[in-house]
Amino acid sequence: MTEIDAYNEALKSGQYQKPGGLLGKYDNVRRFWEDEQLGLYLRPYLERLAAQKKKRAKRFRVLDLGCGSGDGFEFLTSINASNSLISECNTKVIEPDALESYKGVDINEGLLKQAQATYGDRQNLSFVRSDFNDFDFGAEKPYDLYLANYGTLSHNTDEQTIEMLSNIVSHGKNGALIIIDWLGRFSYEWQTLWTTDFKNNQWMGYVISYINPGNGAKQPKLTSFPLRIMGRKEVFHIYHQAKGKTGSSIALRKLADRSSFVGRHIDTAQYNPHCQPLRRLVNSLFEPNVSTDLDKLLVHYVPKEDFPEVNAYYQKLTDWWNYLIIYTKALLEQSAPSKVPVGTPVVVRRALSAMRKVVRVAAGTRIGTPRASLVEPQLGYCLRELEMGIQKGLGCGHGLVAIFEIVK
Repeated sequence: MTEIDAYNEALKSGQYQKPGGLLGKYDNVRRFWEDEQLGLYLRPYLERLAAQKKKRAKRFRVLDLGCGSGDGFEFLTSINASNSLISECNTKVIEPDALESYKGVDINEGLLKQAQATYGDRQNLSFVRSDFNDFDFGAEKPYDLYLANYGTLSHNTDEQTIEMLSNIVSHGKNGALIIIDWLGRFSYEWQTLWTTDFKNNQWMGYVISYINPGNGAKQPKLTSFPLRIMGRKEVFHIYHQAKGKTGSSIALRKLADRSSFVGRHIDTAQYNPHCQPLRRLVNSLFEPNVSTDLDKLLVHYVPKEDFPEVNAYYQKLTDWWNYLIIYTKALLEQSAPSKVPVGTPVVVRRALSAMRKVVRVAAGTRIGTPRASLVEPQLGYCLRELEMGIQKGLGCGHGLVAIFEIVK
């Protein structure tokens, strides 16, 4: 019985579970695509701020609004410096010890308990239960970075968001950064909801159905709740309202789409019957020792009438996405890839070059499973870079990322 008790204790710790690279909240796309993509968008502004802090021998103060399980801490401390050498092992823009304070705010007690269980032993981390719209900024020292990641402010009305941005600007110092990630209005995942009537169609009924993968079994009835979906014009409306309210003390530095074909609901097809299970397949690309059927990764985009700019973006992404996969297949089959067309975007040319090199190295490797563990992860990264290079910040992704800077 002592042995059984010991294993039960290990199970209760939560650290004895099989990692969920192919499924779940922290799947491979979340870790190797979405988190890293957010970090790459934020990195140039964060590096500049980090250099200023280092020059003054100061440490970072971070406020995570809608922190959930405290994922913002791991996200922030995992961003690699742009100029790091391949020989270096300490490459983070912000090391955990460089944080003077990380405070997470959330209204969900269960999620805060998870955060406390994971990070409670760190003295520079704290978590408080509160509606982030009611948070008392005046009781706090200014922060250097304000996080509202992964759809946090999609729970807000525009008026609440404008008020919150104004409060942050009044509270924060010159040079402080604000990163927000709304649900994208024109995500392919919910194409049936696309509209140009921004006034009367601001919300979608969101269901966290991706946690229950379809396996033929009857799925439980899940709760639907409203989330604000945002396009480029709507973000600019909020930005100009906040700018006017703060006396032009806020500047929009970046607006970018995230997860155009790999969002959470691409596999459920709950809001768009044309969706393919692309997230599952990209998860497979990043999974060690698992080979992926690349033919199934080819995108069959179905446009919707009356959205020319959005359709043009998705069609361009589809064309180059498919070209990269077909090119990689030809390399793997040792057949001559088609000649690269004139006018191929630089981001695509870089991806093709990367795939040529990694396939050549993999062909001479006899350890492990070179295709699954070398070639396919590189293809996953190249597809991510392709999306980043082609996106236009229209709201054509699961997330629409905005990075603001306080200017005083």
